[in-house]
Amino acid sequence: MSNTDSDTTTIEDTDRCCGSTEQETDTRSGGHWLDEVTLEKQLPDDLRTALGRFLGVESVDTLAEWGEQIRRRAGGGSVDVEQLCHTDGESAHWGAVDGERYHFRCFYDAVILASLEDSPVDIHTVSPDGAVVEARAVGGDELSVTPETAVFSLGIALDAHERSGGDPTLQDGYAAICPYVKAFPDREAYEAWATEVPAATVGTPLSGATAFARALTAESNYD
Repeated sequence: MSNTDSDTTTIEDTDRCCGSTEQETDTRSGGHWLDEVTLEKQLPDDLRTALGRFLGVESVDTLAEWGEQIRRRAGGGSVDVEQLCHTDGESAHWGAVDGERYHFRCFYDAVILASLEDSPVDIHTVSPDGAVVEARAVGGDELSVTPETAVFSLGIALDAHERSGGDPTLQDGYAAICPYVKAFPDREAYEAWATEVPAATVGTPLSGATAFARALTAESNYD
């Protein structure tokens, strides 16, 4: 993995994860809220159903199950650094480790990076409304975030199953999920955004974002 300082990627380009864009539809599901992220907490009904249809299973009920499904499509073990959704140039979403920046199409990849690195990771992202959100992560510990009210979303396109056929690749997952994994300055900003996107989403405090990263990088025995 290397950092590239040329071929700047615009903020708009970061919504195109691995060559995809958000799909237009007249269906809007709105958002849901979790006060905290725990791997065994049950996800909202529409998100569980949308994930299940995308993955070809009856339902994906928890973050632990979601992480297991993603890892299975990454080869059966932990998601590694090379499987993160990197950009060729600069983007609005990056993680800095030991003074080196790694630019991603999805801000959450920087959170996953922190679970894979021994050194602290400084995370920078821009929310859909243009607000800057920053965090610092040390391994799988909770994030220290700025602003303190920052939240993030997890979600999947409502029509994702139509493109995956129930047997998605890892790239299909990026295309269906990455556009709906965002950071926001506060809950109100998330909820305003969630009503406008064609996806099933859930919002939760950004300070707990490392919990799902552990589900993606730990091979067994979730905490």
